[in-house]
Amino acid sequence: MDVMIQFLKSLFGSAANLSAFISALAVIVAAVSTTVAIIGNRRSQKHYKQSILPQLSMKLIEYDYKLFLYIKNTGKTAATNITIKPISIKNNGDRELETGKLFETSFELYPEEAVQDTVAFFGSNIMYSAFPQITVEVNYNTSDSKRETSYSRTITFFPSYTTKISADVKMKTDNIESSLKCISRATLRTANYLDGCQIEPIDEVNILANKSLENDLHKTLGQAISPIVSREDAIKNSFSKGADENADA
Repeated sequence: MDVMIQFLKSLFGSAANLSAFISALAVIVAAVSTTVAIIGNRRSQKHYKQSILPQLSMKLIEYDYKLFLYIKNTGKTAATNITIKPISIKNNGDRELETGKLFETSFELYPEEAVQDTVAFFGSNIMYSAFPQITVEVNYNTSDSKRETSYSRTITFFPSYTTKISADVKMKTDNIESSLKCISRATLRTANYLDGCQIEPIDEVNILANKSLENDLHKTLGQAISPIVSREDAIKNSFSKGADENADA
């Protein structure tokens, strides 16, 4: 160790240059670790917000020779100011659109809530087997955002009333847990390096460091080290400082 210190001193010319280099290196390591953690956290937050957005699932139901459009929010947050506008219907014989009152107003759906109303009479008869398809325009807002979501889609009739059909529009969130674990491991490696500990992610403990970067630099330069302030003293000093500031005010 002494040989290494002497080599570094000879390489940088003086103890002051060596101290400045070590300080700059420590700052760079800390900055890189912080940047990686912030970027990973923002990506995880973005994926999470996308995964809980409202999703409107629709299907056509036939009951008593009437076609009903069934709408359900299969997402995890509310959809507000919803408007569903039927545009056209085909493969339904000579039956045209005859929409109910639901499609003339706006409404909202919270997670797992559903509504339905008529869109047409079923066009099947003894001479014609209908297999209707309806095109609708959809508009809604998320409960925590003023951003409007708009799209058009076609819903195809499915003859089995008991079978539920949901649009496959859910976000894939399989990689969120993996990303969070990578961030946790990277942060833990940095902490182990700085504290000189060997802690694994499964160890749910709070390790209080018994050394500091300042003292490591002092030891390298052969200078006196400063005592580590204990948790209790740090809390007392914080309260004492706040009391002094209030007294001065």
